[in-house]
Amino acid sequence: MTETEIFLGRQPIFNHEGKCFGYELLHRGKGQQNAIIHDDAKATARVIINTIHNIGFGPIIADKIGFINVDDHTLLSDALLSLPKEKFIFEILEYTKMSVAIVERIQYLYGLGYRFAIDDFCCKSSNIEYFKLIFPYVDIVKIDLLMSHDVSIEEMAERFLSYDVKLLAEKIENMEMFERCKSAGFNYFQGYFFEKPTILIGKKIEPTMANVLDLINTFYTTSDIEILTQKFSHYPDLTFNLLRYINSADFQFNNKITSIRQILTLLGPSRLRSWLGLFLYAGSDNVLFQEAIFDAAKFRGKMMQDLVKMCGKPELADEAFLTGSLSLVDAYMQVSMESILEKTQLSQPMMDALLSREGYFGRLLNVAEKLETTENIQTIIEYLAPKVQLTPHDLYTIYLNANTYVAKTK
Repeated sequence: MTETEIFLGRQPIFNHEGKCFGYELLHRGKGQQNAIIHDDAKATARVIINTIHNIGFGPIIADKIGFINVDDHTLLSDALLSLPKEKFIFEILEYTKMSVAIVERIQYLYGLGYRFAIDDFCCKSSNIEYFKLIFPYVDIVKIDLLMSHDVSIEEMAERFLSYDVKLLAEKIENMEMFERCKSAGFNYFQGYFFEKPTILIGKKIEPTMANVLDLINTFYTTSDIEILTQKFSHYPDLTFNLLRYINSADFQFNNKITSIRQILTLLGPSRLRSWLGLFLYAGSDNVLFQEAIFDAAKFRGKMMQDLVKMCGKPELADEAFLTGSLSLVDAYMQVSMESILEKTQLSQPMMDALLSREGYFGRLLNVAEKLETTENIQTIIEYLAPKVQLTPHDLYTIYLNANTYVAKTK
């Protein structure tokens, strides 16, 4: 195992027909079958990031519903706004304080289409009274069968007949308990009797915290798309993660992605701020050789952007820059380019360049790669210039501009 590996627990939830309805997603560390959690908000952010970035929706929940725990802090933050609400039910932790602010926040999110459950519920009358203000906004109540209740399983179900909620029996340990809950009217079932949590392993691919903070500050000081696009171009790690986000989060885009500007316009500032904020909650580790990879990616992006402009094709500038800046994503993520691009919606010319250095962008990328060296640079420029129909002087000017750009954006 490398230090870039991450872990996620997943336990299935079944309906009364025994079919898998969804999965509860659980924070896990190395070698942990059971969670050791010191900060619920951080644990939730880590689960969301691992789901979006490090493993992806497909391998984790496919066409099922994901269940994620949330506490007061997460509910009051914008963390949930980074996820497609159709794919998730958010479990309100049993010790969440039912303050006016929390009730109003749940009501607001429910109005936007977010769905909620209450986790580890105890059916004592006092507990029902405590949570009843949010019952109109809750789809599922998860009843912990191992808790000390003052009523039988059958009476638990009867207590909720007047509420428009479904009941989920959790911590079912044997067939007798399952059949009894099913007969009593429970709708969903979860527990070690069916399956213990499966531990999924993925590779950590996250941005550095300083870059995240800089982007968040920029979003709060301007809504100018040109400024935001320029800022993203400084940080290949965030560009990598942004591309992963739009492909993992199941956004329905009609066109292939050709530029950072296009992504920012499609998502909008509010969702982007929510996405960036997740990294602040969860923390992030450095990637091996990170600075050198970023510098090379920025150099290639700037070289390709200026090359297409100098060659009389300014309309391709954004696409060329994105191609160059993504050309080292495999080194950054330490996985093959093929496995990365099979999950993306990049344009075909970009795909051809990144996978096989073919096509127009492929030729320009080859030029940028050869110019990364500082040895015999004049000879290399004189050799390469005719291949892109430029004079050695023009190509040298582009080369100097790219190096200056890298130095300014460190």
